[in-house]
Amino acid sequence: MKEKSLEVFEVSPDSSTIAFVGNEGYILFVESKTKELIGTLKMNGTVRSLAFADDEQQLLSHGGDGHVYHWDLRTRACIHRAVDEGCINGTAIWTSPTRNLFATGSDSGIVNVYNRDEFLGGKKKPIETIENLTTKVDFLKFNNDAQILAICSHMKNSLKLIHVPSFTVFSNWLPANSTLHHPRCLDFSPGGGFMAMANAAGKVLLYKLHHYDRA
Repeated sequence: MKEKSLEVFEVSPDSSTIAFVGNEGYILFVESKTKELIGTLKMNGTVRSLAFADDEQQLLSHGGDGHVYHWDLRTRACIHRAVDEGCINGTAIWTSPTRNLFATGSDSGIVNVYNRDEFLGGKKKPIETIENLTTKVDFLKFNNDAQILAICSHMKNSLKLIHVPSFTVFSNWLPANSTLHHPRCLDFSPGGGFMAMANAAGKVLLYKLHHYDRA
């Protein structure tokens, strides 16, 4: 199998496995230490985004056919597949550390948040649809207690922080006189006290979230 590029990937929580977004719907699994290919999965459409779940026993994938796939990594089988409401081309997906939520993003800038158990049980309607971005959603990230969802487009300053219980945008974000310079990736510290964001200018910006006492 020949892949043109492998720049889009997710690392498993224990760092043992790297899941790469491949060509023509393929997902490639590589063992971190040996760098050996240890397995593949295949979606019907192109794959655009991946997220590990359930202590690495499952993987969620999203992409060009507008469906969300749930994979059992022990059997390498698709255990559930359903349409992401209103989505034609999926571009981002992420699961909450609390395991009960996942969020999807699309080309249109729409973000859907689902209760994962309800989705797997057949309820296909999101618990909330967020319409604060108007350009393609490039990445999503929940913080450690799933109280905050960061949604981002690579367009200038298109980064919003959503208060998850109320699904409202934090009005005090962005800090005054701040410039993000096209965000590329973001993550929260384990205790939720910090948020780091890398941009297209080659800088990593570190923010203190004062609501959280622990780093």
